[in-house]
Amino acid sequence: MNGPRSFVLTQSAVKTVIALLSLYLAIIPAGGPALGQANVTVIKGGTLIDGTGKPAMANTTIVIAGNRIQTIAQGSEAAYPVNAKVIDASGKYILPGLWDTHQHYKDWFPELLISSGVTSVLGYGGGPWLNAQKDGIEKGRILGPRMFLSQDTLGFIYMGATDILQDTEAGRKRVQQLVKAGADIVKVYTSVTPEVLRAVADEAHKAGLRVSGHIGIGAREAALAGIDNLAHSTGVDIDLVRPEVLEKVPGFRVIDTGRLRVAPPKLASWNESKLWGPNPDLIEYPLFIEDPRRQMMFGMMDQALARDLINVLVKEGVFIESCLGYVFREVHDRAKEYAAEDHLLLNDPNLSYIHPRARMNILDYSTAGKLTAAELELVRKGYKNYQWFVKTFVEAGGKLDIGVDTSSPFHATLLPGLATRREMQLLVDAGLTPVQAIQAATLWPAELLGKDQDLGTVEKGKLADLIVLRRNPLEDITAFKDIDLVMQDGRIQRTGYHYDFVNPIPWSVGDEPVFYDVGVVSEIPTRIQSISPTTVEEGSEALTLVVNGREFISSSVVQWGDRLLQTEMVDSTQLRASVPAELVRKVGTYPIRVVHRSPGWGKTNTVYLIVKFK
Repeated sequence: MNGPRSFVLTQSAVKTVIALLSLYLAIIPAGGPALGQANVTVIKGGTLIDGTGKPAMANTTIVIAGNRIQTIAQGSEAAYPVNAKVIDASGKYILPGLWDTHQHYKDWFPELLISSGVTSVLGYGGGPWLNAQKDGIEKGRILGPRMFLSQDTLGFIYMGATDILQDTEAGRKRVQQLVKAGADIVKVYTSVTPEVLRAVADEAHKAGLRVSGHIGIGAREAALAGIDNLAHSTGVDIDLVRPEVLEKVPGFRVIDTGRLRVAPPKLASWNESKLWGPNPDLIEYPLFIEDPRRQMMFGMMDQALARDLINVLVKEGVFIESCLGYVFREVHDRAKEYAAEDHLLLNDPNLSYIHPRARMNILDYSTAGKLTAAELELVRKGYKNYQWFVKTFVEAGGKLDIGVDTSSPFHATLLPGLATRREMQLLVDAGLTPVQAIQAATLWPAELLGKDQDLGTVEKGKLADLIVLRRNPLEDITAFKDIDLVMQDGRIQRTGYHYDFVNPIPWSVGDEPVFYDVGVVSEIPTRIQSISPTTVEEGSEALTLVVNGREFISSSVVQWGDRLLQTEMVDSTQLRASVPAELVRKVGTYPIRVVHRSPGWGKTNTVYLIVKFK
């Protein structure tokens, strides 16, 4: 009977085995998966444009272990496991994932953003729905970009809101609340005065957060008060025009009564009224950021004032949100090209899920046709002047972050994702180099958020958010139309548009927007003001839902979707309803109303409870 075989390894073979094992372990980060369990992806043969500004590196091998870039080498120098997933990128170009730093995120954004290579966004807002989206994306359960949120806006006075910060202490307290809520940045709005802004910026900086503003004061004053980012480039226009020049402009006229767009006013002073903020007649009107009045102010730009402002902004390290495609959406040199692309794309049946109201606003190019020839000429001059301004700002050492304000339901807007790569094209048209345009969509946004240690460039140790292009963007910036692969957090993402795409936690239920409360939408005096909890995890046990409001009566019943819940009336301002476990088994967005038992009638406004991923 034969005994077990014995194997004898030579000293040379032992050394070889140890060397191979060492190479394998070297690509697994500290705290990573055990031997044999590493999730390793290798991208080979492509040209790396890493976003740092260094020259492109041909024939690279990038090893990604888990969600981080472990090795970057030229040629075949990098070691990786035999069972790694290898992607051949020969003849292609590898870049960092793109950013959009000004989003009003909706449930129909994911495919448009990811398919355009946008892997990170700054969302201005917060609340249960946005936080549930962020949570689901982080867990890999919802398609979408890496999400950073402001959680709220300080001093918001738009569309009837009246959030006025009365003093510096109120500003500090609100910042502290945002920090506790998990804000990634602090956003201020037009009612915030220089004094309050200074306190807000100080408190935010203590917490390690930057301050971005859609401001109602000049950019110079905001910079000296500590602001870090000028959303929509607000405040710049005020500081570019001499008051005596502005005084020569005829009185403003309303050119679109449905949307309150206006042409420039003649001002008696720089601070006529406090109704809309510190400089209301210059800065805040419905739709001001895109209306012709502001564009014409750029047309009256004084270059000496502009250079002086640029020096201040660069010295103070203030970022400017690049918004050529948004502010000048109807008059820039590619307006017709982009409008035609929008029409074509919105006729794609695979995008039939885009909300009708969004479609209307995306296709709204109606303003330019309402201007006189002289007004249109001044607006177009404004675009050329703003091109010069952003080019000169960057040449002086300033940094831009591409933020295109997608996608408000209240006014004309842009397609998310596509607007980012279009803005890069418009920046190159303005005279920036392709590298600078790319950095405005990658490195500089990451620096604004203080996330550049992990994001913004393709470098060893950073998170694996990257894209692969079929063409060289350094030769033709439109190469971002031809994306071959998108990787976010080390995971290859599904790209393209699909008619059956569904966001598991919708922003809309039917045709009704979920989180825009536009008045008392109620058939009865009873009204819901808040609920608690607003968010629960899937699979939770039965719970008690507290409904706060006004004019509840003994026949008031809480309704979950179409189902009536067992309800206890505490008093006229509070109801308590029993929610069985079966209703929270599935992730989703659930409408909550109060109705009346017969012979009562009618229903209240709707609020929404989010069931998020566990």
